[in-house]
Amino acid sequence: MLKKIFSLSGFKISLLLTLFFMAVYTTHVSFFETIELKALDLKFKTRGPRTPGSEVAIVAVDEKSLDEFGRWPWPRAKIAELVNRLNEYGAKVVAFDVVFAETQENTELRVLERLKSEKQEKLRDLGLTDSEAPEEIRKELEILEREITRAKNWDDDSRLAKAIERFPGAILGYFFYLTPKEIADLDEELYLSGRQLISKSEVGAVRVKGKADPTQFLLKALGIQANIPIISQAGAASGFFNAIPDEDGTIRKGVMTLAFGDQIFPSLALNAVSSFFDEPILMEFSEYGLEGISIGEKRIPADDYGRMIVNYYGGPHTFPHFSASDVIQGELDPDLFRDRVILVGATAIGIYDIRSTPFSPVFPGVEVHANIISNIIHGDYLIRPWWMLIFDLGAIIAVGLILGLVLPHLRALYGLIPGVAVFVIYYLIDRYLFESRGVIVSTVYPMMEVFFIFLGITFFKYLTEEKKRKQYREAFSRYVSASVVNEILKQPDQLKLGGERKNLTVLFSDIRGFTSISESLDPETVVHILNEYLTPMTEVVFHHEGMLDKYIGDAIMAVFGAPLAQPDHAARACATALEMIRRLGELKKSWAERGLPSIDIGIGINTGPMSVGNMGSEMLFDYTVIGDSVNLASRLEGLNKEYKTRIIVSESTYGNTKELFVFRMLDRVVVKGKKEPVGIYELLGTRDELPRFADRVTAYERGFWAYQNQQWDEAVRQFQDLIAREDDPAARIMAERCQAYRESPPPPGWNGAYVLTKK
Repeated sequence: MLKKIFSLSGFKISLLLTLFFMAVYTTHVSFFETIELKALDLKFKTRGPRTPGSEVAIVAVDEKSLDEFGRWPWPRAKIAELVNRLNEYGAKVVAFDVVFAETQENTELRVLERLKSEKQEKLRDLGLTDSEAPEEIRKELEILEREITRAKNWDDDSRLAKAIERFPGAILGYFFYLTPKEIADLDEELYLSGRQLISKSEVGAVRVKGKADPTQFLLKALGIQANIPIISQAGAASGFFNAIPDEDGTIRKGVMTLAFGDQIFPSLALNAVSSFFDEPILMEFSEYGLEGISIGEKRIPADDYGRMIVNYYGGPHTFPHFSASDVIQGELDPDLFRDRVILVGATAIGIYDIRSTPFSPVFPGVEVHANIISNIIHGDYLIRPWWMLIFDLGAIIAVGLILGLVLPHLRALYGLIPGVAVFVIYYLIDRYLFESRGVIVSTVYPMMEVFFIFLGITFFKYLTEEKKRKQYREAFSRYVSASVVNEILKQPDQLKLGGERKNLTVLFSDIRGFTSISESLDPETVVHILNEYLTPMTEVVFHHEGMLDKYIGDAIMAVFGAPLAQPDHAARACATALEMIRRLGELKKSWAERGLPSIDIGIGINTGPMSVGNMGSEMLFDYTVIGDSVNLASRLEGLNKEYKTRIIVSESTYGNTKELFVFRMLDRVVVKGKKEPVGIYELLGTRDELPRFADRVTAYERGFWAYQNQQWDEAVRQFQDLIAREDDPAARIMAERCQAYRESPPPPGWNGAYVLTKK
């Protein structure tokens, strides 16, 4: 296993680590997610507290209020006084972060009923009914009955209900049971019966695209603890105040809506904003989930589960807090409350719900609602748009690519510079997006990736650099020139030992009829001629920095563009081919002077994608190329026999070099083993030799155009005119083919391609 790891290049290490971080990002590994959440908390603290808007304030049941009015919960009559005072002060909305879940005992009613019962008991002891009682006692019973009726109709619950009813901006609070554990010991009647009491607060405006059931996408409630009926019916609206923490117990998201049965209900904060703007809540769903929550022009960026990231303004008491006792006793300036959203909740130690937030582990739950309400009023959101997944993955990929491409070429100390630079740049981008745009990007994954890639590549280079240099020198000294070997050693990570896909150019050359020549000569002469031929041809390949792939008998296979990248590999191959023909001419003169037979060669060149690397077995392997593009180059070399030419290149090679060399299009052919036709071109010379070949190229192309358009007479005339001016074997072959087609035309739908039946 270690051997496999150490055989990887620095870029591959970067790639593997990039893929690893992409995997843990997309699969939400809890360890990394926890670190990401802590990083978000750090962003809040680094940004520091901010001043919220003036629209939201908190009336707190604090220690001062408890000292004044006694322990919580207070009599409902006292809460009614609070509501009346806030109504008098001109508060726009008052929202309760408390639930009045039980009927308050009516002490006055109990006393009156006891007095009435005692008097009736005395009459029965005397054997009298109520109607037979003395007039004085009868009047007392009538008075008691009237007082009992009054007490029933004006108890503390009724007083609070009346106060709430008179305040159109009053929003009652309640909570849902969300887990089976919460309802395990409760009667079903108890936790389901409250649905009717909150039904008028159901989100009424729900748009659904398609046939989807909107409740299937939201978090589901299993039961409810609502306010008692008399209070529930008095309130114009209500909202739940459940807070669902993350796995580490911190509240970072506010739940805006929950599904209870087939109904959808808003949170206390959401309904408070709706009442503040006098606008209804609108929810939009598609078949893929929740698309948005709106209150008038305000669009709330909730996730698929109806949750909004809370953009906290600071720690506890960031929002104005007023003691409930001061409000009830009328000791405050009404302007402090006018047209505001007032949240009523407990903040005294021991009676309030303690929440953990990014700013503080001890945070009043009522102030979480205050942050949410202010966020919505001011559009002050933290968001993760749909494109953030692409952004985060793009950042992970970009970090991997940048460091994977840069670090392998630098020493460890210098590698710190790009590593730290990437770290700082990403940190600044992250901070800018968070603080200025409210966009939350992934912090942990790219930054941890920077650290691990730097560490991995540095460690790998330390272990393998010298071994790699030795390996490269041994592997390529027989393939390429010494200068290329030195370049490889300077930039070893441009090379990948093992297979990889690259766009390269392959050159095949072969001696025409060498088998027949060798049969007429003794073996020593054959070897001597072959060595005299191969040596200068190899020098030509090395001169143009090509890689000698192999000798195949009297054939040469050379590759351009590997092992070192050469953007002009196609041009190098063409220049090599022309020089090989020139050097062959010099050899032929030498052989003729010595009475040795003359030879000729054919060269095929193709540019295209192919696999390159060390291939073979564990015992014996070669650095070579394979693929269809290699096979095509070999086929093109063989086509020289068909057209009596010397150098044939493919359409792709022509496209890469047509501005540098002189070509003429020979034909469109379907080579053996292929179905699609390919264009083939004859390489004639360099661009500065164009005047020498211009007439020949033009005349041949006229004939070929007529041939492609099945104008056989015109094609024959053009080719024969060319043959008459100069002996052109390819033109003669095409003229013969046109004459054959004139007598036996090709089938209908002929695409102008000639099908070759041999290699």
